[in-house]
Amino acid sequence: MKIIKTTDPNFLIETAAVIKNGGLVIYPSDTVYILAVDPQNPTAVKKLLSFKNRWPGKAVSVAVSDIKMAQNYVKLLPNTRLLYQNLLPGPFTLVSPGLHRMASGIEAENGTLGVRIPNSSTLLSLVKNLGFPITATSANLSGRTPHYSIASFFKTLSQKKLNLIDLIVDAGQLPKNKPSTVIDATEPELKILRRGDLVAAPSQSFLSNSEKETGKIAEFLLEKILKTATFANIVLALSGDLGCGKTVFSRAVGKHLGVSDTITSPTFIIYNQYPIKYLFFKNFFHFDLYRLNTPTDFKDIDFLSHFKKHTLSCIEWPENMGVANLKWLKKNTSYFSINFEYVSPTSRRLTFSF
Repeated sequence: MKIIKTTDPNFLIETAAVIKNGGLVIYPSDTVYILAVDPQNPTAVKKLLSFKNRWPGKAVSVAVSDIKMAQNYVKLLPNTRLLYQNLLPGPFTLVSPGLHRMASGIEAENGTLGVRIPNSSTLLSLVKNLGFPITATSANLSGRTPHYSIASFFKTLSQKKLNLIDLIVDAGQLPKNKPSTVIDATEPELKILRRGDLVAAPSQSFLSNSEKETGKIAEFLLEKILKTATFANIVLALSGDLGCGKTVFSRAVGKHLGVSDTITSPTFIIYNQYPIKYLFFKNFFHFDLYRLNTPTDFKDIDFLSHFKKHTLSCIEWPENMGVANLKWLKKNTSYFSINFEYVSPTSRRLTFSF
């Protein structure tokens, strides 16, 4: 067994060579450390199942580089294609009918296969280098907790298990993210098989049961938005009832952008401006338009002058801005709408449109 760090310039080449030769690799992902083998190699899969103490028939998820690669191994229903577009790359595993091109033990007993496109440049680079999927099951024995460091991983293993490992790729301590949310997409109605940090719902939406989960959703959507925005100024329009998480969402966006100050609701002062240095953004604006009702109110704060290049803004109560301001923003900024609604006293649904 060899240990190599991700700071080593040759770690991708060495990892790919081990996997091509049927080896078992411990590898970092965007969630936890995973067990990576070639899922089409029967010998490699047998080694992985032996390590996990997992019986054949219980599915092992795989990581692919994009939807094109996924289609070589699973059948995608129309609603699943939309999920790939909206959720991936990200912390989700989508279960679809398999095309039976994997070694025995990868697909579930019912012939389905879980597929990930991870939000990890390290992992995606490996898959692209190989040109085929790798397994992406968490690096722990079945029924045990996942691992976020190699030191933690070593503490749980016998020498017999360690002897099965060919290579460990050490990226240090990973963030404490939960393993991916697993979604059964084999039927038109989606079913959550395992809950991770983010829970997707139909029609481009997420469910949140806490402020922490709302913050995770904010970070995930922000990263998606940054990849699709066409203007150098971005507006996130946050609609919904009082107390349903808009300020929590804005606070998480600001924190992700590097705002060091405490972000508070600007209900009485209308907006706050925070200087940032994130990519090409220089300022983060947080607006609360709850108290504004007339065109004169918006002229008094010179509303549209704030949306210059290199700014990112969260606007709560955008429905109060009026048609003219809305048209201007949609024409001159990258404008994204997110609606917040109560599902229960403790649960909210965040629906996005972009």
